[in-house]
Amino acid sequence: MVGDGTTRVGRLATLLALLLALTACSPFGRGASSPTTAPANVATPGAEARLDPVGSPIPTAPVVTGGRIVEGGLTEPRTLNPLFVADPLSEALSSLVFSGLVSVDPVSAEPRPDLAASWDVSEDGLTYTFHLREGVVWHDGQPFSARDVVFTYDTMMNDRVRSPRYSRLVERVRQVQALDSATVEFDLIRADASFLTTLATLGIVPQHALAGVLPEELITNPFGLSTAVGTGPFSLQQWIRGDRIIFRRHAGYYGGPVAAQEYVYQVVRSSEELLASLREGTIDWAELDPAAAAEAEQVDGVAVERLPSFDMTYVALQLDRAKSTLFTDPRVRRALMLALDREAAVNEFWQGHADIADGTLPPASWAYRASATVYRPDLDAARQLLDEAGWVPGPDGVRVKDGVPLRFTLTTNGDNPRRRQVAEWLIRSWQALGIAVEPEFETWSTVRQRVIQERDFDAVLLGYRWSVDPDQSMLWSSDSFFDGLNVGHYASAEVDALLQRALQATDRAERAELYAQMQEQVMQDLPVIPLAFPHVLVARSERLQASEITAILVRNRADIAQWVPVVGE
Repeated sequence: MVGDGTTRVGRLATLLALLLALTACSPFGRGASSPTTAPANVATPGAEARLDPVGSPIPTAPVVTGGRIVEGGLTEPRTLNPLFVADPLSEALSSLVFSGLVSVDPVSAEPRPDLAASWDVSEDGLTYTFHLREGVVWHDGQPFSARDVVFTYDTMMNDRVRSPRYSRLVERVRQVQALDSATVEFDLIRADASFLTTLATLGIVPQHALAGVLPEELITNPFGLSTAVGTGPFSLQQWIRGDRIIFRRHAGYYGGPVAAQEYVYQVVRSSEELLASLREGTIDWAELDPAAAAEAEQVDGVAVERLPSFDMTYVALQLDRAKSTLFTDPRVRRALMLALDREAAVNEFWQGHADIADGTLPPASWAYRASATVYRPDLDAARQLLDEAGWVPGPDGVRVKDGVPLRFTLTTNGDNPRRRQVAEWLIRSWQALGIAVEPEFETWSTVRQRVIQERDFDAVLLGYRWSVDPDQSMLWSSDSFFDGLNVGHYASAEVDALLQRALQATDRAERAELYAQMQEQVMQDLPVIPLAFPHVLVARSERLQASEITAILVRNRADIAQWVPVVGE
């Protein structure tokens, strides 16, 4: 068990992996007991297709269970090991093999039982007691028990392991202990309404498979790379690097029968190859980029889902006075925003498959609310704000103040074509105000190191995938200067207080209101320049029978166990 004695150095090291939540590309989160008990049975999608704002129905058809489901993708996961998954694809595919204590309903976003059949929460919100499901076995036939849960979380919170989950847990969890073979207790440092949703992203690993591995060697261990033992609906059969990953259904899955005999993740080399595979019927579904989505809509037997997402594209500004003072005046930040025609950008760079980011709460969130503080392009107003802030045009057209030119560098990963195009548009837009902006196109690994480890930037164009829970402490809390992703060192006592109140609230309506207030303050302060919420675009074959596809399901594949491939009529 890990207590509070952790080092800032260890946290910073693990944040290199955590930054993979900052998306490099578009594809293409004790006291007296007063129990609150969750239902013991797991809900499954109904047989009738439903039309829902977050997804479209797939028509029912006569089916014969068996067969395979093939997903296509342009990238390959780094690992399936829950101890080390950090990028969205690795986390999504890992959920096929590894289950967590709880999961998140793909429609309602409510936490629901998984390996835990139910749980109790103490009155003060500091103690969670999980009652484990009976009769669960690992893919190798060994029984699942509380010791596996304790081993998993103690390992994640061991700074020698360098798990990307480290920072997310040590700030919340005081200790994890097994009360008996079927009961696990978590003692939290403070009440945290996002705790259950956080657990839903953390798969449990078997103690008997990994207990003999040294902490420092877990990251290079074959577990999760060529072998895997989980409790999820599918087991890992084969991983052919650069080609495909084959999963086989787990006959003893506690969640009920798995319809498909196999699930295959097929790596393809290009969007063109992906579209050809959809046409030929060798791929059943895939996430697409906007250009490919338009072509996929023309393929017979293929439907394209346009889903609100948790992803945000934005520009982070350096607010640390020790490094730069260019953006410390809010009038400058507002001028930068007013110079941007974000609607035109959405149409040009995302082909209309994105929402303008009028706020920081993502459209897929249950707490979503558009901000009352709205910025629309107004060059005259932007110029006036810069004039008022003392930045006046110089002889060469570049604005100056006290002899210092308004000049900065915009950094992004230039190996992403869309990211490069957006950066070039930003530069043109700001140059129209008399601001000199130099592009700095780096590889994603370089950007990641510069942003997280060194905080060495003026402005940086990034993407971020919010958690299913609406907590936004990772980006806005002053506690996240070093242990989170508040890379620009934004500090607001009001925002800090609202975030804390929201994490302590238990009522959804109350939390949603608090996050709306937080959003308003952030949009007034503009520590970042929000640009767009790109949609999740999914092409799926009519050969698949499923009740609904949502953005939550796309990021957590476990519910694909309920999909049925149509193999006969």
